[in-house]
This record gives sequence, C-alpha cells and structure tokens, in this order.
Amino acid sequence: MTSMIIWMLGIALGIAILVLSAAAGQPLLHMAASAFISLVIALLAIRENRTLTAAGAAKATVASSTARHMGFVWVWGALSLLVTYYFILKWHEWLHFFSAFAIAGALCLFISNTLDRDTLAGREDETMMTVARYLTIVQLVGMVATVIGLIVDGKMTRFLTPRFTDWAANNIFFFGAVALAAISLNALRTSKPTP
Repeated sequence: MTSMIIWMLGIALGIAILVLSAAAGQPLLHMAASAFISLVIALLAIRENRTLTAAGAAKATVASSTARHMGFVWVWGALSLLVTYYFILKWHEWLHFFSAFAIAGALCLFISNTLDRDTLAGREDETMMTVARYLTIVQLVGMVATVIGLIVDGKMTRFLTPRFTDWAANNIFFFGAVALAAISLNALRTSKPTP
C-alpha cells in the first residue's frame, strides 16, 4: 500500500512539472522532464523485474509487476495529456489520445491485478501469461514504430514553430514510448514461454 501511495505522489509530481513547463512555454524543459520521468519508471520496472526473476518469483508475479509498471507509464501519459490540454494548451486531437492511453493503462493494471490474484490463489493461468506475452510483443513493436515515426515526421522539433501546440504531447508520446519499449524488451528477454 505504501508503494502505491509513493507511485501516486510521484506521478502527480511528474504531471505537475510537465504542466508548469507547458504553461511557462518551456518545451525543452518539458522534454527533459518527460525524459526523466519516463526513464525513472522504466528503470524501476526493469530493476523490479530482474530482482523478482533472480529471486525465483513465480512467472505471474514477475509479469504482474511488469504490467503494473506499463500501466503507470500509460496512466502518466493519459493524465499528463488531460491536464495539459484541458487547462493549458489547445490541441484538438488530445482527447482521442487521452482515451487510448487511459484504456491501455486500465488494461495493463487489470492484467496486473488478475495475475496478482492468480499468484495469491496459488495458480498460474498459462492462457493469461500467453496473452500478456503477445500483448507485450505488440506493444514493443508499436512503441518502436512510434519512436521512429515521431523522429522521421519531425514531431520532436514542432516546438520551434509556434502554431503547433502538440509539442507537449509529442514529448509525452516519444518518451513514454521509449519507456514502454524498454520495459517490454526487458520483460521479453527475462521471461521464457512455457514449451
């Protein structure tokens, strides 16, 4: 319970920093804050995954931790978009992305909770583990494509043109995608499917 409170406070602080930098019109500070927040979540996820794996934790426990951290990235992104574009900047497409991020975050947290319940009940649902693995693979491919697309399309330098107000969203997209790709890749490397 304490760790969940710390996570909520950390996400709230991260969102506050992003909102303040967006309100101040400081895209480079916003970019740095987005990178830092995403990096911290990814590193914590990878560390916990490796610690649990090294300790011989059940596959469901490791997968639950991974899904929870993925959910934190999605929820951080969703809430950052909501607060930034509802109160600070204007961008017509923000609601679509907020909704998609919120749904992805809820799905990850649902999977994490389901895996936790399985572990507490002393069972391991191979179907759920297989679904989680496939979703992780899809997410990894999607996040790599997102990072490449944002760079190729020049989205990461949109802040240089004042008429583009999606620069804050692009920072969140890019660094959130980097974090999700790192978490996904680590999870796939440390886990092996059951033959």
